[in-house]
Amino acid sequence: MLKKITILSFLLFCVLAIFAQSPKSPHGVKFKIDCTTCHTTEGWNKMNEKGFNHNKTKFPLAGQHKMVGCKKCHPSLQFNDAKTECSSCHADIHQGTVGRDCGRCHNSHSWIIPNANVKQIHRQQGFVLLGAHATADCNRCHTSASKLRFDNMRTDCYACHQFNYQSAKRPNHKTVGFGTDCERCHNMAGREWTAKGRGFVHSSSFPLTGAHKAAECRTCHWDNYSAAEKEDLAKSNQCNSCHSLKNSDKARFPAHTTKYLKYDCGDCHNTTSWSSGVRFTQHDSWGRIYSGKHKGKWTKCTDCHNNDAAYVANCSKCHSFSSGKLP
Repeated sequence: MLKKITILSFLLFCVLAIFAQSPKSPHGVKFKIDCTTCHTTEGWNKMNEKGFNHNKTKFPLAGQHKMVGCKKCHPSLQFNDAKTECSSCHADIHQGTVGRDCGRCHNSHSWIIPNANVKQIHRQQGFVLLGAHATADCNRCHTSASKLRFDNMRTDCYACHQFNYQSAKRPNHKTVGFGTDCERCHNMAGREWTAKGRGFVHSSSFPLTGAHKAAECRTCHWDNYSAAEKEDLAKSNQCNSCHSLKNSDKARFPAHTTKYLKYDCGDCHNTTSWSSGVRFTQHDSWGRIYSGKHKGKWTKCTDCHNNDAAYVANCSKCHSFSSGKLP
């Protein structure tokens, strides 16, 4: 009995010795894939190219990764240690200025960035490339791009267009006192600076209504006056600062230069149209034209008045006084 136990112990020792002397797998003790999946009987270095399906892992091979040798990404051959982040194999030439997610810009087919990716990235960052920005040279805004860095930068217009603000003459933005929120007047989606933005909030003392809404700023503030006049007239809310009568107008409407000179334009006219909707409400203190029998019987002042400097009422245009009685 003792002899049998001794023999069994010897055989067990031999088996363990054989296994102890067998070479360990370079892929680690936790590697469970059969050797023939990747290797062939022709030699360990002769790989079975159709054996292991990498696309069933967490990192499918696409683009240039299909042509890369296994040891390029798995230098230790410990496959479980492999990482899927781009930075684990590729040096960050942008030095951390664009984050670690290379896939936001690049893909496995090429490092060259498609234009669609650039626009999408800007949209995600809250600065949509519209108008002239859509075709602008990246280096004009990203001055650090020459070093392959894309440092954080301001997204307000003034950050890039400070020179445009400082050099603007019509109008002089600094003299007038414009702020640096360019989008109040300019449209980011436009191709030129003249494209209108969301709108300048005009002074509450002169709200823009009617035809004034569509008027160019310089129509009232700059172009029509000499340099000496611009400073004062730019601040005036009097109609005649923009709508002064020309010689031809004085001939057409002589009463404006005499009898009605003391009245403000707004006493009769409105901002919708100079010629339509004229209402001189003070008229009822002399003769009722907005009430009584005359209400709605006239469309323009000259229906009852001669178009002369005195603006004499000519009642006989409508009324006959042959009976000697007032109508």
